[in-house]
Amino acid sequence: MLHSRYAAFSYVENADEKKKKQVNPILMVVAGYLALISLGAALLSLPCAQRQPVGVLDAFFTAGSAVCVTGLSTIDISTSFTVFGNWILVFLMQCGGLGIMTISTVIILLAGMHPGFNHQSALLANYTQEGNVDATRILKAVIPFTFIVEACGALAYFSQFSGMGLYDRIFCSIFQAISSFCNVGFTLFPDSLVKFQLNPVMNITTCILALAGGFGFLAITEVRYLFDFKNRTFRKISLHTRIAIGVTLIIVLASTLFFTLSEWGNTFAGLGLGEKLQSSTFMAFTSRTAGLSNVNVSALSVGSLFFFVIIMLIGANPGSCGGGIKTTTAAVIFLLGFNRLLGRSKTQILGRTIPEDTVDKAVRIFVVAIVIIVSATLILLETEAAGISNSQGSFLKVFFEVVSAYSTCGLSMGLTPDLSVPGKVIVFFVMFIGRMGPLFLISAVAKKQEDGMWYAEEDIMVG
Repeated sequence: MLHSRYAAFSYVENADEKKKKQVNPILMVVAGYLALISLGAALLSLPCAQRQPVGVLDAFFTAGSAVCVTGLSTIDISTSFTVFGNWILVFLMQCGGLGIMTISTVIILLAGMHPGFNHQSALLANYTQEGNVDATRILKAVIPFTFIVEACGALAYFSQFSGMGLYDRIFCSIFQAISSFCNVGFTLFPDSLVKFQLNPVMNITTCILALAGGFGFLAITEVRYLFDFKNRTFRKISLHTRIAIGVTLIIVLASTLFFTLSEWGNTFAGLGLGEKLQSSTFMAFTSRTAGLSNVNVSALSVGSLFFFVIIMLIGANPGSCGGGIKTTTAAVIFLLGFNRLLGRSKTQILGRTIPEDTVDKAVRIFVVAIVIIVSATLILLETEAAGISNSQGSFLKVFFEVVSAYSTCGLSMGLTPDLSVPGKVIVFFVMFIGRMGPLFLISAVAKKQEDGMWYAEEDIMVG
């Protein structure tokens, strides 16, 4: 009897220990990002990191913006931090761009250990839809690609920063390359990249880096190995990559055309046709998630600003450094509506049917994004009413800033530096949720109840 009781107690104790050991990978990622932001804020608050006094909240906001690859800032980072402080930003941007799970997995592998199942599942959720890919294989592809592209970008930038000292020139090139590739949007120039508006090398380099960082690991891998040199044939591209490439091309082409026409007599006035196309193409590539601009955003037409809101909300491809609801999510939402209009019960495209679980996930992502953006906009319209002088344009200014924060883009109409304390807190959480959002939704989908009691159906009138 005593032995059976002891065995039962031992079984319960072991079960409890197993539950404790099973850490939710979503919580693990959130905790990692919060820890990195806190560490960055602490380092940026040190006197040796500041050229000008920076408050604790501003340091925390800046660190959060760097880690969340957003680029919004309540201070002018070009004059606020010392060389040490700027190196901290470089570290935070790189960690935020690669992802906290990527960095932690690298550390685990370097220490000679093997990442656990939860660790690998969180890592794979960032880069691929396949659950059977080894984490080491992912890292061997992602890390070299990232550093090689950033190094090439830094060399191109270095050739254009001729007016600086050697050390400043090297550092500024590295800083800008990492910021562009990771789609952060930070620069060491007070006017973003406006001074390089008509510099083709700067524009092309930035566009390539922003596109590479926002294209997604899965899509890049398939494009990279598109042609089989051994058999001299083209490999088959997945539906995911075809949609990602198609939506990206549509957004870039449509944005270039729209910005050229919309800003023809506004911010592009006085420029030649080639210069206008160069500027609009730059904005088409970088305004989705990179947050870099070669024009004064506040001076853009209302039509351009609203178009920015749309493409910022769509954002980059999945598995990339960029944010937004993602191109494939927007495509699934559009295809869902289009197929329903045609009377189809399934979501179909290019001879394939998209699984209902994927459609449900896309709808969840879209709904959550709209709820968060609307809620944050309403709150900021109240908290920042006194600080916005132009009441007529206050809605667009606040709405633009919220969408930029949620999509981790970083473009700003100038509201962020003037935010109140509650406003800074709200925008910080919007940035953080925008970076974490898809992970939360993966967890929510996983807990979906397949079996259970359902209420009786009753129809309602719609339309």
